Amino acid sequence: MTALPHFDAAAISAVVDMDSAIKALKEAFKDLGKLHPRTQVSLGTTDDLLLMPAVTSMGIGIKTVTVISDNPGKGLPLIHAHYLLCDRDTGRPQATFDGSALTALRTPAASGVATEMLAPPEVASLGIFGTGVQAQGHIDAMLSARSSIETIFVSGRTLESTTNFVETANSQGRKILAATPEQAAECDVICGCTSATTPVIPTESVRNGAHINLVGSYSAARREVDTDLITKSSVFVDEREAAENEAGELIYADASDHWDFDLIVGDLSDLCLEKVGRADNDEITLFKSVGLAVEDVVVAAAVWAAQSN
Repeated sequence: MTALPHFDAAAISAVVDMDSAIKALKEAFKDLGKLHPRTQVSLGTTDDLLLMPAVTSMGIGIKTVTVISDNPGKGLPLIHAHYLLCDRDTGRPQATFDGSALTALRTPAASGVATEMLAPPEVASLGIFGTGVQAQGHIDAMLSARSSIETIFVSGRTLESTTNFVETANSQGRKILAATPEQAAECDVICGCTSATTPVIPTESVRNGAHINLVGSYSAARREVDTDLITKSSVFVDEREAAENEAGELIYADASDHWDFDLIVGDLSDLCLEKVGRADNDEITLFKSVGLAVEDVVVAAAVWAAQSN
């Protein structure tokens, strides 16, 4: 039996770059169809096994993800993932993918879609919270969505991790600096790319007109911002039901007397169909992503199609 083709990180990036991934997601979200919920199996207090199936006109796919909080201390990635793509018509397996590399592309690409639709047209500064794979991915996505960005401010968990990231990150020729949380939160566009269980983005430093992307939390146990920032912002999500089940910041805010899920302005589909958007220049817009299995299918199918041509 012929072995399935496998796409590692280099093979994925060789055929689908960030610009292409953003365009693919933006088009796909105009007509998503039925979404399938993620299955989350607890492996401990903050450790999880995630199973993410999805079906679209482009294919059938499933991703398995493990999140092990002690891994970084062992010199291992926090997340390991594997992906299988099958033909939509026959169900025949087509290829496997490095699931972590796929996530590293599709999650920032979704933030890129939201930033294209919500951030002011001319922004000069980008604040990144976190120093992992998603931090680099979000630099790539934000520069794709807003090429006017001139300076990148990075705030990590420690000065050492921040300095190491700044020295090795691909900033595409932009100035990149180690920053305090306050400096990073004062930027025009802010991205939360951490696994924090308590807020890391200081609300009092966020300026009117900013756009924020949050991708770190996917359960009630994690959150990157506090309820005050949620209530000050116009909130958008990747998908409403997924957000209600998994978006830590929003679940926490909903439990207060100050915000509830009915206040969500719109989701990625609404944004891509231009049903919703930024209301004015002073509005703080916040896009909360928990990650959707359909995004993996879209990007994996784009990789498969590109290499087949």
